[in-house]
Amino acid sequence: MAALSIDDLDDAVTEETPQADLFSALTDRFSGPGGADLDLPARSTRPRAADLRE
Repeated sequence: MAALSIDDLDDAVTEETPQADLFSALTDRFSGPGGADLDLPARSTRPRAADLRE
């Protein structure tokens, strides 16, 4: 019985799955139904530049 379980686990772990690039994997993961439709206000002022002086 234990040998059968180990064989089943080994087959499940070593089973080949198609590899996807990161963008495709994230798109597939988060492209489900729903989402948020946000009504963002327009910017009235320009964003200030970053101060990169040390």
